[in-house]
Amino acid sequence: MATVRMPHVVCVPFPLQGHIFPMLKLAKLLHQKGFHVTFVNTEYNHQRIIDSRGSNALNGLSDFKFVTLPLPNPPSNSHTSLALTFLALREICRKSFPTLFRDLVMKLNDSSSSSNPPVTCLLSDAILSYTLELSDELQIPNVLLWNMGASGFLSFKHSRDQIKQFVACLKDPSNEGAANKNLDSVMEWIPGMKGAQVRDLSKFFKSKQQFGSMEDSSEGDLTRASKASAVIFHSFDALESEVLNDISPMFQKVYSIGPLQLLLDQIGNNRYNSMDCNLWNEEPECIKWLDSKKPSSVIYINFGSTTVMSNEQVVELAWGLANSTHNFFWVTRPDLIMGDSAILPPEFLVETKERGFLASWCPQEEVLNHPSVAGFITRCGWNSTVESISAGVPVICWPFFGEHFVNCRKSCNEWGVGIELSNNFQRNEVENLVSELMVGEKGQKLKSKAMEWKKVAEEAASSNGSSSLSLKNLVNEVLLLRN
Repeated sequence: MATVRMPHVVCVPFPLQGHIFPMLKLAKLLHQKGFHVTFVNTEYNHQRIIDSRGSNALNGLSDFKFVTLPLPNPPSNSHTSLALTFLALREICRKSFPTLFRDLVMKLNDSSSSSNPPVTCLLSDAILSYTLELSDELQIPNVLLWNMGASGFLSFKHSRDQIKQFVACLKDPSNEGAANKNLDSVMEWIPGMKGAQVRDLSKFFKSKQQFGSMEDSSEGDLTRASKASAVIFHSFDALESEVLNDISPMFQKVYSIGPLQLLLDQIGNNRYNSMDCNLWNEEPECIKWLDSKKPSSVIYINFGSTTVMSNEQVVELAWGLANSTHNFFWVTRPDLIMGDSAILPPEFLVETKERGFLASWCPQEEVLNHPSVAGFITRCGWNSTVESISAGVPVICWPFFGEHFVNCRKSCNEWGVGIELSNNFQRNEVENLVSELMVGEKGQKLKSKAMEWKKVAEEAASSNGSSSLSLKNLVNEVLLLRN
């Protein structure tokens, strides 16, 4: 009788922190389903993980292994380049990734054995859709993971023509009035995005340069993605049902699988706990500090791994927090301020010594689920959006880039869990919004709605929930199929 060999999935995220996290969680879920997993990091990120987490984080298991690609890392001589890291990495991947990845997969197949079965399927970041050429050659399934919500994806896809028109207006100063009018136009024709304005959708890009770079590459991404065996959105049906239905005809198969951490919690197996791909050093003291605070007494602030602020914005935010008189936990990366290290006014540090805690990085999901945390000031990245919903924590939104603005609109206007902070905020606005969220009537309504969504998310991740069934269907309908 022929031996049935273990299915082998190669998981390859785009080499940024926010893309690595969900891919690793999916990899763990597939391993639990019986897959041999090969997880691919760049050599640069591999070393960063070891530096921040120790070598044990990447030891893996006998059938869950971490490997590396010698992909060049974009040069970064100042913090002002952080917002452009995404674009620089895209260009590097376009030039170097296809050949390097093909060589890796071929090597895995050449060295296949009972402990390292041949590759049977690929799970790729949607930005790395170049992998579709290889899977087509090998005649194996290839599933793409979009690192944005379904709403963000649909907005991006349908808003490109509108953004082109807006950029054309910007190039001609005499058209300033037309540009502003265009921003206020309601995009009723976009499926699943009723009531959205061009203003919500045109903020995907921080500059005309970024728009041009993104436009050149995104067209290819969307065209190639339609040929994938399936696509995954880290979401759940109840959160984005209408949009998911509208997206479904664009791809061969669409699966909403999330929240991923809640699905992992269902496993109840701690063998994955030591496997981590965090590029930053977490400060465990923050949890001890949170332990010392009363329930629902702390506002948490974190703008992710790539957002940068001006020194003026940091100062205004600091004094807004101080003037609110509430406890706060603020993640201030060393590269948070454009062109400089994050240096806060000494008098601010003195005034908030007993009720403020600053850290360079933290275990965010643990923080959001801590009983002392009552609210979250966020730039509305999709990972943070899903994590705050999973924890039942309302948000103050300060969107920075890309689909952040769509996530903000949905959080504030549709899901009822957020309020928005102005782009050019002053300290009094920060003070007022923090106080409203922590002790105001609106804050109580936001908290109540957030807890409702938490319950819905938990139901989706339960053993018979929509996301658990989607994961099962993904495995049986796509990943285990042999061409």
